[in-house]
Amino acid sequence: MFVLALGACSDTDAGPQSGEDHPQHRSVASASGGMVVTGSSYATEAGLRMLEAGGNAVDAAVAAAFALTVAEPTQSGLGGRTQMLIRTVDGSVSGIDGTTQVPLSYDPDSAPDGEHGHGAIGIPGTVAALTRALAEHGTLSLQDVMTPAIGWAQEGVRMTAGEAARMGAFAGELDPSSPIAGVLLNEDGRARSTGDLLVQADLARTLRLISRGGRAVFYEGEIASAIASDMAANGGFVTLADLAAYRAVDSDVVAGTYHGHTVLGTYLPASGVTVIEILQILDRLAAPEGEDGWGSVTVEALLAGFADRDLAERLAPSVAAAWISSDSLADRRATEITARLAGGGMTPADGGRSEIDDGSESAFTTHISVADTFGNVVALTQSLGPSGGARVVSPGLGFLYASTLGGYLLGGEPGYRPWSSQAPLIVMDGDEPLLVMGGAGSRRILSALVATVTRFLDQGMSIEQALAAPRLHPTGGVVQIQAGWSGEAGLEAMGYRVERHEPGFFARLNVVHVLGDRSFVGIGEPRWMESAAAGPRR
Repeated sequence: MFVLALGACSDTDAGPQSGEDHPQHRSVASASGGMVVTGSSYATEAGLRMLEAGGNAVDAAVAAAFALTVAEPTQSGLGGRTQMLIRTVDGSVSGIDGTTQVPLSYDPDSAPDGEHGHGAIGIPGTVAALTRALAEHGTLSLQDVMTPAIGWAQEGVRMTAGEAARMGAFAGELDPSSPIAGVLLNEDGRARSTGDLLVQADLARTLRLISRGGRAVFYEGEIASAIASDMAANGGFVTLADLAAYRAVDSDVVAGTYHGHTVLGTYLPASGVTVIEILQILDRLAAPEGEDGWGSVTVEALLAGFADRDLAERLAPSVAAAWISSDSLADRRATEITARLAGGGMTPADGGRSEIDDGSESAFTTHISVADTFGNVVALTQSLGPSGGARVVSPGLGFLYASTLGGYLLGGEPGYRPWSSQAPLIVMDGDEPLLVMGGAGSRRILSALVATVTRFLDQGMSIEQALAAPRLHPTGGVVQIQAGWSGEAGLEAMGYRVERHEPGFFARLNVVHVLGDRSFVGIGEPRWMESAAAGPRR
């Protein structure tokens, strides 16, 4: 991940100079003038420019999100889904749900199988979410915040190793004459390599249209017409009527408590409320000493939260959100876990509480955490689903669409918004934000957030140490652990089946730590090798 810092800064290089085509930054920064943490050096650079121009955290987050569609086209884009959690200087908290939506004409019986192709595309939500956030909470114009993204689409971005690898993974499956090949392949038909210059003229034009016409041009105007025509010609379900009716809506914001701190998240289709429930369960448990003890109670609390998430989806949203975050549910689950641990915990024979991970949720997602000196913070997560999403680019538009109606869709009628493990989160210290966080990595986002918060608040670790500490994730009756973690023997002794994975298997978090003097520490995921940070340019 990439971090940019604004203000007096330590342990960082100077920021990129104007004229550099590939900004480079380190993964840890300390600063007094604001903080932007993303998964791309270009995105963090875009956010920093907004802060330097006098913009706020929302301006910076929106600029960074648009830049991601240029720098990481296989993971993030205008055709995707976005979740935002915003806490403003006046203390108000709001969430924006820009999840992709099932079109009105969707018929699962006639839909093609699989997660790729026009038939897998739902109504995109990212543009609606970003433009709404800027209109309601930003201070700069849409043209201002989109200028960096437009410039990089027109002039080109340098391919990172990660993006080149993601493109290369399915480049051989592409028709060289298709619109998507124009984005993912070089002119000679070869997969792009690390360091190649990716120029996206069609995307630059699309971004320019949005910067001038806002939400309307994407959902009702020229871009909407191009989307609908492509869908109609290729078996897609999205129509002009679907696009015109789509709205980024208010999320159900939920608050809980952990270790004396208020934790803010949102309910489905995002999963911050599940992180809140798990933390509240852990707050009621006395963990045995050592990593073995921490691991055993954390696994049990995670499994309880995962099971309740599945149950809650059957309830009305307002009812479910209140139930999941309630003290009574946390009390009950903590009592059950205490009894289960006293009896030996989960065993392979009884299965215990197990999440069924059917692989339908992809690990390819991006997250942005931003804080400014005014007191505003933003946690923003967006995704295309699997790498490359539905692997469709409409002629002349230049962006990829999320996969919504294929393997990602677990059921739902027209108008349904599929849930995900996107979990933008804010941890408060009294009346002030303390941590602004979220991540990528499908359901492992939730276990990584829980582990990081508990290690930071309970175990005396710095936020950098908490992020780097070994992780675990229970799924399908198995506990996946980071190889070499010292607590694995205790889990096996209690009857858990353990699978060992390298660090890169686990989720990738981006975190801003807001210090009491309104200075900031930004941490990009240490398991993400493209991490970097930079200080201010004066």
